[in-house]
Amino acid sequence: MAAVAIGVGAWFLFGAQAGGEGERATCADLTADKQLQNALAERHRSDMSCADLGGEMKRAAMADGPDEGHTREQAAAMKNLILAVDHTMTDSGTPAVEAALRKPLAEALADHEDIAVLLSDPTESTYARNGIASRGPWEEDDGYHFSVGASPLLRVVRAVSEDPEAYAALRQAQTRWEAQRLAALPQDAEALRLTVGARALGKLDGVAADVRNGLASEDARNWDTVVFRQLTGETDPQPDADVDPAGRIEGVWRTTLTKTPEAEREGALKRQCAVMIAAGGEKSGGATTTARSQCLDNAAGNASRVTRLLSGK
Repeated sequence: MAAVAIGVGAWFLFGAQAGGEGERATCADLTADKQLQNALAERHRSDMSCADLGGEMKRAAMADGPDEGHTREQAAAMKNLILAVDHTMTDSGTPAVEAALRKPLAEALADHEDIAVLLSDPTESTYARNGIASRGPWEEDDGYHFSVGASPLLRVVRAVSEDPEAYAALRQAQTRWEAQRLAALPQDAEALRLTVGARALGKLDGVAADVRNGLASEDARNWDTVVFRQLTGETDPQPDADVDPAGRIEGVWRTTLTKTPEAEREGALKRQCAVMIAAGGEKSGGATTTARSQCLDNAAGNASRVTRLLSGK
């Protein structure tokens, strides 16, 4: 949890909320940023439109295919994009980016498993050591990876999440990663189950709460409706746990959310880690009440911290 609290003072620079559509880090501001220029390399043009800028962000940072790892250039581009957007928002004094950039930037973030790892507060020394701005990507068997500080990442996640489809894309990617992690745990790893999903999903709960707080009530309801539609989609048949345990966990969660009445959807999202832990415990004889309870407490604590940081309280 300590990583969530890093950089509290930086949040205060932005004020309580993102403000109106005129108070944004503009595409022109971003195009002039040196780190953005480094990220785009030869793709960069000084006269880029917002639509072109968003498209080039995706192309620079995303892998060449769904089953391919990221190259050194793609991993470095993603880190530089996060830092460039954060730096531009800080300079402009607002925690927001132009609407045309939110979805493409979120899709690029969701393409990198490192984002899911970082939101879960990794204890691996590699991520901690390489989180500083000057450190570049490193290579593993599945491609190149990167790390970035907790505060810049959360600020960028909050900025893109004003678009509900962008938020849903990030939450779906986190859900998939958490399901894979839970499915891979040994059956007797009860202590590890307590943290699955709790930190990262709790942070995303906090981001969602801050977005809603910045919207009029009707706009907040519309935002929730789009998020729900994106997260549920068409519910596929749940695979057998013996064949695809991660897919089974993800399927149980999606079915649970689909069946949730509209008035209870926000609460259902806050209970996601418990639903997933219970689904993951089916094969091993069932998850304990303690694991689910502690997961919910952990998620709520992370959500509360993030909401306070974002609101400047």
